[in-house]
Amino acid sequence: MIELDHVTKQYGQAIVLKNITFSIDKPGIYCLLGRNGAGKTTLLKSIAGYQNITDGIIKVDSKTITTSTLDTGVSYIENFAKHFNLPVLKLLKIASEVNPNYDYDFASEMMERFELDGKKKFKHLSLGMKTMVSTIICLASNKKVILLDEPILGFDAIMRVEFYDMLTESFRKHPRIIIVSTHIIEEIANTIQKLIIIDKGSIRFFDTLQAVETKAFSISGLQKDVEAATKNLNIIGQDIVGSLATSYIFDTPPEQTGALEIHPLSLQDFFIQTVGHKGGAVK
Repeated sequence: MIELDHVTKQYGQAIVLKNITFSIDKPGIYCLLGRNGAGKTTLLKSIAGYQNITDGIIKVDSKTITTSTLDTGVSYIENFAKHFNLPVLKLLKIASEVNPNYDYDFASEMMERFELDGKKKFKHLSLGMKTMVSTIICLASNKKVILLDEPILGFDAIMRVEFYDMLTESFRKHPRIIIVSTHIIEEIANTIQKLIIIDKGSIRFFDTLQAVETKAFSISGLQKDVEAATKNLNIIGQDIVGSLATSYIFDTPPEQTGALEIHPLSLQDFFIQTVGHKGGAVK
C-alpha cells in the first residue's frame, strides 16, 4: 500500500509537488500521466526514497519513506538509468545475488524474448535496449511496488507492444502495485487498471478508465444552449467561436436534443482538457 499525506516538494522557490494526498491500496497497473515537467519523476523518486520531500508523509506498507529508509520495498527505474558497464548477463546475475526474491527465470525469459545479447556490455546497447534491460531488472526484483519512469523511451512500435505484454505477464505472475509514468496514453489504456493525472505538481485525476468512458463528454451547439445544458455540470474546458460553443464535461451528460451535439471524449482529449485549463482537480 502507498500512502501520500499532504506531500510537498520544493526546490528553492519552485514548488514541484503541491500538497498531494492519495493512497493506492490494491495491486494493479497504474498509469501516471502528465506533461513534461508536471512532476512525474519527482513524485516517483519521492515514493522510492531517492529524495526527501519538503513536507508531508509518504508510507509504503505503513513504513515511512525517506532517503534513510533501509528497505523501502520499492523498485524504481528512471529513464536513462545507468548501470555498471558490464555484460548484460552479468548485470542480471548481480541483481539476483543481492536480492533473494529476484525472479531470475523471468529475467532470462525476457532476455530471450527481446533478443538481448547477454555478452554485450551495457554502454554498447541502443537506447531502447538499455531501457529494456533496466525495466527487466526492475520487474524481476519482485518488490511490492514497481515504479517505471517513461519506460518506453527509445522503443519502436513493436517493442512497445511487447513491453505492454511483458508488463501484463509480470503482473499476472506477481500481483503488486506497478506505476508506469508516461505521456503516451492511448497505447497503455488496455493494460492499466487506473489512471493518475498530474499537472503542475497537483493530482488532477485519479480514477478508473471506466469513469472517463461514462462521464467525459463534449457538448457543442449555440453558446446559449450549451450554457443552459451544462449550467450545473462539472466543466473541465470550453471553446467558444462566435455564437458557437463546445463545453467539455466530466459529469453525467444531459439528454440529447436537436440543439446539441454530445460526444464521448477520447482518453487523449480528456487528458488535454484536464491539464489544459485553469482550475482544480476533476471532480
